[in-house]
Amino acid sequence: MGRRTWMAIAALPLLAAGFGVIAHAGGKLLSRELARAFGQAQAEPGVACGLDPPPNAPDFAAYQARRRHEMAARGYELVCDADLDRYDIPWKRRPLSAARLAFEPIDLAHTSFAALEHKGNQVETIGDTRSRLYRRFGLPDGRIVVLSEHDMSADHSHRWRDPNDEPERIGKLPARLVVLQTTSGRAVSDLTWMEGRRDYELWVDANAGVDRALRARMFALAASLPPSKPACPNEAPYKAVPFGPDGFPQEEPLPASMTEAEMQALTERIEHPPCK
Repeated sequence: MGRRTWMAIAALPLLAAGFGVIAHAGGKLLSRELARAFGQAQAEPGVACGLDPPPNAPDFAAYQARRRHEMAARGYELVCDADLDRYDIPWKRRPLSAARLAFEPIDLAHTSFAALEHKGNQVETIGDTRSRLYRRFGLPDGRIVVLSEHDMSADHSHRWRDPNDEPERIGKLPARLVVLQTTSGRAVSDLTWMEGRRDYELWVDANAGVDRALRARMFALAASLPPSKPACPNEAPYKAVPFGPDGFPQEEPLPASMTEAEMQALTERIEHPPCK
């Protein structure tokens, strides 16, 4: 349930893109050694910075308990400025028809977003698939709200999060709101949830932990979205990755030996699963 994600995903620049989730893409898992190498950045006392301790760290439970207590007392988590840098996305003003997406984005024409000023789009590639779209909007008070949608059926990725880390609800869908603020007052409120095979993220550059009206508006925006249409509606069932006692996903061991043809066939199944 870390602030920064210990992710199992092929595209490592997305490592810090989530909150408390384990993701799996293309059959590639982030190794313990690589996870430990990222470590934690140095920060002043009481300020979280960088990745949370991994699940197998001796201080993991104590760190999470202290963090929950501090967030309950403040209404937000105190972080360093570098932790908010991932929200600084370069934006392009271009129609979605030019985005060459691998999925059909939801139509916002009849949602609460239609009343907002559209300020740009950005597309992100997962592996070799253009499966994540960011759309930026301006609120009447000058704040910025960003909607991200990721069609996991398009790139055959998966993500899992402990249900205990999703206490909020958008309709009947489990969700999580994380509010981050720096000592300088810079803040981001990030709401995440899944609807079928569509992974959503909605964030605002303000503190919704202390601004209850803003919090209600975020949930209203999320609730106004229509059902999504997966790019691959009949994809093969996903075989869940088991978790070991150290809290990390456990990869299935590869055979002791494989022919070149078997290796090529395995790679093809992993990188390009069939979409019926």
